[in-house]
Amino acid sequence: MKLLIILSVAEFADEVRQMMARNKVAVYSETPMHGFRTEKHQPDVRTWFSQGDHGIYSTLFFSFQTEETVATVLNEIKSYNKSWEGRRDNPLHAYQIAVEEFV
Repeated sequence: MKLLIILSVAEFADEVRQMMARNKVAVYSETPMHGFRTEKHQPDVRTWFSQGDHGIYSTLFFSFQTEETVATVLNEIKSYNKSWEGRRDNPLHAYQIAVEEFV
């Protein structure tokens, strides 16, 4: 059993939902998040709307799945990020965490 975690900026959340459906992830949870950068960064004209003290709206997805299902989703996310490389500033982030015990 694995815990799948996916972080997405809010505008790409529907794409993550579609990935979950395509990969037969029948049950998952999601919650909105509002993230902030605490480091001093150099402004970048391409992304100036998402900078500053306003934060970034994101969505956190998680699901307990088999190792095979998680591997399939992670592979799709890798391909997705590669297809958008250089054209989007906020790639999807995904993690697989081993579940050692559950009741």
